[in-house]
Amino acid sequence: MPRYYVTVPVELDGQTGTTKDVNESGVRFDIDRPLAQDQSVTFRLVFRDFQGGDPWRMAARGKVVRVEANGTAYTVAVRVTSYVLAEAPSQD
Repeated sequence: MPRYYVTVPVELDGQTGTTKDVNESGVRFDIDRPLAQDQSVTFRLVFRDFQGGDPWRMAARGKVVRVEANGTAYTVAVRVTSYVLAEAPSQD
């Protein structure tokens, strides 16, 4: 599957990261703390609104398939199992 090299914020368990790439079945991102391989995760990708409105989020669930140390950060690859698009930003 083709990868799309995009950089958007990721929100995950109280920490934030940045995507490296996405495709229709997964996402790879950098975060400060490692996750465990095979760990189930819920995360949100944050997209800015090109018309100047509030950012919108894609909430997703998946399973960690790879974790690599990357200097002081970690690159995590997640196989996405489900997702939903949200029009408004979360309030947390």
